[in-house]
Amino acid sequence: MKKRMAGMLLVAGMMASLVGCGGADAAKTATADANGNYLVNGSFEEADFTGWTVTNIDDVTEELDVYDRETDCFEGVQSLHFYSGSSNVNFSAEQTVSGLEDGSYKLTAHIQGEAAGDENAQAYFYAIVDGEEVKVDGELNGYVNWYTAELSGITPTDGKITVGIRVSTAPGGWGTIDDLTLVKE
Repeated sequence: MKKRMAGMLLVAGMMASLVGCGGADAAKTATADANGNYLVNGSFEEADFTGWTVTNIDDVTEELDVYDRETDCFEGVQSLHFYSGSSNVNFSAEQTVSGLEDGSYKLTAHIQGEAAGDENAQAYFYAIVDGEEVKVDGELNGYVNWYTAELSGITPTDGKITVGIRVSTAPGGWGTIDDLTLVKE
């Protein structure tokens, strides 16, 4: 009986420790790294999507992962990689930071790849501030032809900013996203 009770208490304690411990869906409380970046894992150097909520919309993107290939990165050795050969690319990745000081912030991000000749392809970075979305287009200009997107003047009144990217292309679209930063201006 004591062993069973101890086991139940252990399981209950483990469950309680998991509640509210965060993860990809949790808002990150503002703490800048040594470079002033408030985003967690902005260069995707973690082996998974730590800090990010990645959504494969309609589950159509065939490859959506952390790519470990230094030649396809803007910074470091890993990046967020996407590709679909026989279906569309359609995904988003976002992260929410809360507890920010008053002031103005700037989002910078890098993307490279191909839209597979899709004239309706979309690649954009966004910030949701006080319930409003502001965005800046990205471009898929070919292999390692990095496009740098910047969105400045982001001024939350509630100390919270959600940043993200949205990409959709026809089959054959591919690319990588890397080195996202959210810094105080």
